Amino acid sequence: MESWGKAVFQEIAPVEKIVYVDYFSDAEGNEAEGMPSTEVTLTFVEHEGKTKLVNRARYASAEALKTVLDMGMEQGITETWDRLAEHLQAIQ
Repeated sequence: MESWGKAVFQEIAPVEKIVYVDYFSDAEGNEAEGMPSTEVTLTFVEHEGKTKLVNRARYASAEALKTVLDMGMEQGITETWDRLAEHLQAIQ
């Protein structure tokens, strides 16, 4: 299955955090009408000599959150983090 997304970066603070708005889109980057966006904040925290990544997602309403949960967002983000862990393991 192929899917597209668009990220619009709001703030990048090196070694501290990245903030962006994530949109559902088509291959050309046109935002999908009626689909909720997500404000994402990635925070990098030193923890026991390593970097801990904290991912926070904010939605405009409970209904927007329910929409993405019903679409399988939990499974999708879990698979994304699993692929990142595999990649990091492979490059060490």
